[in-house]
Amino acid sequence: MLRFPREELEKRVRRVRKEMEKRGIDLLVVFSSPGSMRYGQRGHVMYLSGYEPYFGNNMLILSLETNQEPLLQIDQADYFPSQFTWIANTIQAQDPIKTIREYLREAKIGSPRIGIVGEYSIPPQLLDRLNSKLKTPRIRLVSDLLENERAVKSEYEIKCIRRASGIAKIGFEAAAEFTNPGVAECEIVGEIERACRTAGSEFFPHHTMVSSGSDEKYLEQWWYCSKRRLRKKDAWNMDFGTMYKGYCCDIARSFFVGRTPKKLRDLYQVLVDAEIAGQKAARPGVLGSEVNEAVIEVMTETFEGDFSGIGHGVGLEVHEWPFVGYQYIKNDPIYKDSKLKENMVISIEPQVYQPEIGHIQIEDEFLVTKSGGKKMNNIPREIFEC
Repeated sequence: MLRFPREELEKRVRRVRKEMEKRGIDLLVVFSSPGSMRYGQRGHVMYLSGYEPYFGNNMLILSLETNQEPLLQIDQADYFPSQFTWIANTIQAQDPIKTIREYLREAKIGSPRIGIVGEYSIPPQLLDRLNSKLKTPRIRLVSDLLENERAVKSEYEIKCIRRASGIAKIGFEAAAEFTNPGVAECEIVGEIERACRTAGSEFFPHHTMVSSGSDEKYLEQWWYCSKRRLRKKDAWNMDFGTMYKGYCCDIARSFFVGRTPKKLRDLYQVLVDAEIAGQKAARPGVLGSEVNEAVIEVMTETFEGDFSGIGHGVGLEVHEWPFVGYQYIKNDPIYKDSKLKENMVISIEPQVYQPEIGHIQIEDEFLVTKSGGKKMNNIPREIFEC
């Protein structure tokens, strides 16, 4: 069976070819690699082909000409589930330069204008070879073509993200029921993942993160699955995502072992209010930095610190375009400030450390609409008690 519905894939390819024509690109060469630690880009090739890379680099060649069959070069896996892609022209992993040359020769394409997508998923040496070995008028880096395409979600994609969020809710509820004094963080992680796998999660797109207590040095390793055992009156935080039909969610809540004290409730309400402020700001035409500023404006009335970088797009990757509030990373164009569009999906995740309490956080996904962000799950915004 195809990873995505056939009609969904056909619409994507048509839109991409239309953009290729607008930019004067004859041939699009798309790379993905699940092993890329920088962005974890498994998504570009999968978005267009339906095939998900398992081990190493894979590549898709898409011609502007509709009568020219695309080609999919798979990764290093020694099997190929052909039912997971609509592309008939598939080959095993080999030197990408050789593959592109053979494709051009068989298609009788002389000097194409080539666009490269996903250059950050391949070694720099390969990019150098693409520029030096392929005899073509110009090779352009056009990753933004697919980044922009993927940032705006279809009805099908929105449905999948909502379903992933529904599975995550089961994980939060399971954690609250399972946890009591003496339970280790790693045991909570195991229970969350058991509940979510049973409910239909295909994968966990980043570490299932459980961190407890108020020791700042300890909490700096918030992604680490520890054996620290929870104590009565501990605040603890959970940040994790699930995956449904390839699409992710990314949600966080704080928990308290026992009855939540009023001070913690009041501080957590500030984070909730900050998230709601960002939600209201998340409209088409608004810059990501403006959503970030709306959140920070609420937080700085109560807290001190640097709260930039409060969100990101969510889709086939758990962190993808657009990035909200990351524009302060000046030297990397991936984090450019950009305007939101209708049907983008973004996370908003205000969080803070308080010495007497620990780390507290809330995170949800929101669908960008003309009236502001629509929350994509029905998980309560309150602290979970256990």
